[in-house]
Amino acid sequence: MRMSEQPYTPASAKKLVTFWSPVKLDGYSIYRHDYPPPVFLFEGLLANGLTILAGRPKSGKSWLTLAMAIDAAMQRAFLGRFRIERAAKVLYFGLEEGPARTHNRLRKLLPKPDIQLQNIEFRYTLNPLVDGGAAELNELLRTGQYDLLVIDTFLKVAKAGGHNRDATRSEYAEIAQLQELAQRHKLAIVLVDHTRKMGAENGLDTVSGTTGKTAACDAVWTLRKQASGDSILDIVGREMEDQTLGVRLMTGEPFGWHLIGEGAEVGMSEARQEIVELLKDEAPLAPVRIAGLLRKNAVTIRRLLQKLAVDDVVRKDRSGKYYLTAREQRERANGVNEWDW
Repeated sequence: MRMSEQPYTPASAKKLVTFWSPVKLDGYSIYRHDYPPPVFLFEGLLANGLTILAGRPKSGKSWLTLAMAIDAAMQRAFLGRFRIERAAKVLYFGLEEGPARTHNRLRKLLPKPDIQLQNIEFRYTLNPLVDGGAAELNELLRTGQYDLLVIDTFLKVAKAGGHNRDATRSEYAEIAQLQELAQRHKLAIVLVDHTRKMGAENGLDTVSGTTGKTAACDAVWTLRKQASGDSILDIVGREMEDQTLGVRLMTGEPFGWHLIGEGAEVGMSEARQEIVELLKDEAPLAPVRIAGLLRKNAVTIRRLLQKLAVDDVVRKDRSGKYYLTAREQRERANGVNEWDW
């Protein structure tokens, strides 16, 4: 019997850990050995292993994971930026919704049907991981040859713990089972979770529950909604550089999450928002006038306006003055609350 065909039990889980991580290796052997690089589903962003995606309720997490599943199934770049080599097979557990809601959300994200949606298998029930859920997943992954597994949300498959020490051990054990399954079946698992009400400087510390969760996973994504309506997606992983992405949930056409900045660009989001708020009240305005009112460098303001124009947030009239697009005015007036789940 091959390793991947063994029944999934706590005992076999221990064997898996031993299989992947030898008990003893000397430093010289490790130094000289050629270990394979991480395998990415979406280039430079989502690697095989367990990733936790955490955010506050109504922050748009479910929209983000469903968009990811669609992009993987249809071999499209996620957020229009992160490529995938081939169409992927996806197993999606929507544990906080039913087929009717999935139907509505698919039609919102994808106005026209596409046969490649057959690459996504939706399921709506799963036992707690420690009460048969992990074994059920193991069997599905063994027979299905999936590339991506999405579980929305962790609360639906977690078992309540006792006092803090037991809860930490319990959550670590639950998350470790998923991480082991990801390694065993060589796929990416995205587990949707919540963040704490109280803020924290470190994105890892914002994930709800104990430190047992983040200690056992391979990467953590935290989605933070800003007062402007835009969001920041912080990415921390064991096998990749930390990343910060600026994202926006568009409620017009096309509907869905869009990338609006990366790295240092995200730090410019505050200045972008200042420009938008100013134009909302006093448009049209020339770049020099905007720089003066905001007390910013005129060259910086011009660059920001050019990027805002590319993002269809502002437009320039014949006199060279800028104003908000009709779509952006609707976004500001209506917000995104109708679709925030």
